[in-house]
Amino acid sequence: MTYNDELYVPGIDTAKINRLGDLVMQGASPSYFTTAGTRIVRGRGFTTEDRAGAAPVVVLNEALAKALWPNENAIGKCVKVGADTAPCRAVVGISENVKFGAIGGEQPDLIFHVPMAQVAENQGTLFLRVRGNVTAQSEAIRRDLQRVMPGSAYVLARPLANVLAPETRSWRLGATMFAIFGGLALVLAAIGLYSVIAYSVTQRTHEMGVRIALGARVADVVTMIVRDALGVVLLGVAIGLGLALSAGHWLAPLLYQVSPKDPRVYGAVTAVLMGVAVIASWLPAIRASRVDPSTALRAD
Repeated sequence: MTYNDELYVPGIDTAKINRLGDLVMQGASPSYFTTAGTRIVRGRGFTTEDRAGAAPVVVLNEALAKALWPNENAIGKCVKVGADTAPCRAVVGISENVKFGAIGGEQPDLIFHVPMAQVAENQGTLFLRVRGNVTAQSEAIRRDLQRVMPGSAYVLARPLANVLAPETRSWRLGATMFAIFGGLALVLAAIGLYSVIAYSVTQRTHEMGVRIALGARVADVVTMIVRDALGVVLLGVAIGLGLALSAGHWLAPLLYQVSPKDPRVYGAVTAVLMGVAVIASWLPAIRASRVDPSTALRAD
């Protein structure tokens, strides 16, 4: 269950709270955070003890807690929901930031949670975590819920992925297109690298023959060619990383919860390119190691 409501905090000017923007209130059961996969980073979530008549409590997300008390621990603080005359709700937990509504946007949403048992509301949304194929189980879940709520309107059960699909479709499309273009660029780079190395090895046929005639082992020839290829790729990677780091701020608006300077991404790209270099240079290296010294020495 989600809706907007006003928040009042003793000691903090209401005008300052209003300037924070829209606040989102969510009613939640004790199992909500586990089911939704939302971590409680400090304090605790709700329990069965947070029922009607018990001491009012609230859980804030990190963004709201930081906005209200930037240099203080929010646990144990008092907030009032709905009216300045409402009873204090003690902050018992801080949850991680999650998106509400639109997935985009740079600023995190400001969300606070109250126990469902302490909210006078008779409607809401039920979240279920299931094993197996969620889509295949949706209809069975809908029938079971309709059976226990015969007086209710038609019960609709949908996988959360389907609910989020309109919001994630553009991001998925963009990620797919980037992956396709990146894959094509990687294939072209591998073909180009193989061609350059193969041509280089052909030009050095006489040199290979001399090395083998003088006692060079097959492993020595292969290692030399692969090492030369890796040297070229390392130079290209260094130039590419420099350009990517300098142009990363232009790509930032196209990314979601990923830094344009994420070291893991750069490390993975470097590892992939080095792997491609090894594979692309391996075949020419093997061919060069099998050169007949007598034939190579007679080559122009």
